[in-house]
Amino acid sequence: MPEHETARSIEPLLDAEQVRRAIIRNLPSIDHHGEIVENVEPNAIRVRLPYQQAFMGAELWQDGSGSVFSGPMVMGLADTTMYGCVLAALGANVIPVMAAFNITFLRPARASDLIAEARIVRRGRRLQYLECWLTPDGEPDPCAHITSTYRVAVRPER
Repeated sequence: MPEHETARSIEPLLDAEQVRRAIIRNLPSIDHHGEIVENVEPNAIRVRLPYQQAFMGAELWQDGSGSVFSGPMVMGLADTTMYGCVLAALGANVIPVMAAFNITFLRPARASDLIAEARIVRRGRRLQYLECWLTPDGEPDPCAHITSTYRVAVRPER
């Protein structure tokens, strides 16, 4: 992920394992694809999506060089990663809800594990603005850049 100034650095409230458990607990089962939360830092997270042939689109890339990740799978990984980034930063008692999502596909996401690195760019009281870079494992250049805004509510006491 490119080095930039991030939002005010505050130690995360959740570690990688706590974020993983929160994702499993909070998101519907259709959104679970075996993602591995590898690292949590202040305002940042790294998530790995292990390669599975089922994640690849039916179409070959335009030059016929092989199959690529389906667009919806790539977008879902970015959303899950940024959701986890907000949880790590603000704690398990918040409900991050996507308000805006913009993705730029830079090149095909080839068949390998897909690495998502997200960071909070701006932390507000209610809105969190994030960016995410997706890179096929072992490749130097990203395949997608994503920005998103999440509205954050406090989870009611049970």
